[in-house]
Amino acid sequence: MYCLSVIFGFCLSHGSIEMPWIFIGIFTIPLILVGVAYLLVLYVANLYDHYQDFRRRECISRVILSCLIGFLVVLIISSIPRGRLIGRGFLEWQGVAFVWLMVGWRFCFSKVSFQGLLQRKALIVGAGCAGQAILKVINQNPNSGFVVAGFLDDNLQKIGTTIEGAPVLGNTTLLDEIIGRYHIDTVVVAITHEKSPALLNNLLRLSLRGAALIDMPSLYEFLVAKVPTDHIADAWLLFHSLNSSKVYYRHFKRITDLGLAALGFTLTWPFWVLIAAAIKLDSPGPVFFHQERLGQDGNPFPILKFRTMAKDAESNGPQFASRLDPRVTRVGWYLRKARLDELPQLYNILKGEMSFIGPRPEREVFVHEFQKMVPVWREGSRATDPQGKQMVCGYRECIPHYSYRLLLKPGITGWAQVMHSYSATLEETKEKLQYDLYYIKNMSLMLDLAILLKTIRIVFFGWGR
Repeated sequence: MYCLSVIFGFCLSHGSIEMPWIFIGIFTIPLILVGVAYLLVLYVANLYDHYQDFRRRECISRVILSCLIGFLVVLIISSIPRGRLIGRGFLEWQGVAFVWLMVGWRFCFSKVSFQGLLQRKALIVGAGCAGQAILKVINQNPNSGFVVAGFLDDNLQKIGTTIEGAPVLGNTTLLDEIIGRYHIDTVVVAITHEKSPALLNNLLRLSLRGAALIDMPSLYEFLVAKVPTDHIADAWLLFHSLNSSKVYYRHFKRITDLGLAALGFTLTWPFWVLIAAAIKLDSPGPVFFHQERLGQDGNPFPILKFRTMAKDAESNGPQFASRLDPRVTRVGWYLRKARLDELPQLYNILKGEMSFIGPRPEREVFVHEFQKMVPVWREGSRATDPQGKQMVCGYRECIPHYSYRLLLKPGITGWAQVMHSYSATLEETKEKLQYDLYYIKNMSLMLDLAILLKTIRIVFFGWGR
């Protein structure tokens, strides 16, 4: 790709496709140094691991960022006084060509290879709920590059059976034997409860020998861009850097929020007048809708929106909004479709109560309901437990880990909003929480940009959620 970028760089900078070989002959040594600079930067960024899926946003963004860093290194090197200097115009065009060629090549390579050549045989340790959940996700993503050879499980009743087409090959003491016999590339640990010392020693030894080990929640998150809340503990969130400081990112995000909110208000205020007139003509009631929501750290604030429902929409008490909510007015339906009802929240952003991107601001009555502690039941397995009966083994939130949504400022749009639609039931709310936790754990400028692009696509073209 680098050699092609040199040829493209010459043609674009000189406006001709003739005699690039003379140019290459004259600047052979400098061009080799430029190539070595790009090579070193890409190597340091770990972009020569052919098992990375370069169809994913995260990997593509790393390729682009690494190429840009390489370009800056090349510019610095080229500015050092010495013999023949390569023209700045050539370096700029060559850098542009290199970025596009690398992105295109890596994307095509992953698309072709992960469907055949680079398929990895995976062994799932644990055939319980977590193991079955990750098997289902792998089966639903046939282009992920993973093929499940089977399970290992210490439950004697499961050994020899087949679960969703994958056999239970034996117990965990056969880990080494099964890996060798079936040529396993990746071991997925899908045991969410406490693991036996023997199994931990086995996994540690495999890890030290260079075997590819991954826990079920991390693979699940990688494949579907959400966190499996039913199969993680608070410790997993802690050790996987949930809500890591990212101080510079947070400051930059606040500055960006202020700038975009000011710009948005300047560009859209004429629409506010038209929307207000349409609301008043369509149904009786105020133009704006005020409601208390919970912000960062659970602090309440009054959210501001254009009214999209009838005046007495909640005369029977708080209710979830639904896809075909009969309380929504005619104008309100169009405002919600284009998300224009969210425009007044620019004021909440300027006040620092909200951000452009973050979890959806929720009402206190629902938050308390989702955080209510409920018992966790398990099958009686100890000698002192009544056999065949369910035992209470602890308590957890009604929707596990829901509290973590309050770590960030709520947003007008967010990963959950663009990946999932209305949450009108408890199960749908749990589903959206998985996307929210993924954003909180992986928040970055590139992810924010992806969310903004998806939001624009939904608003202007109606594509997506």
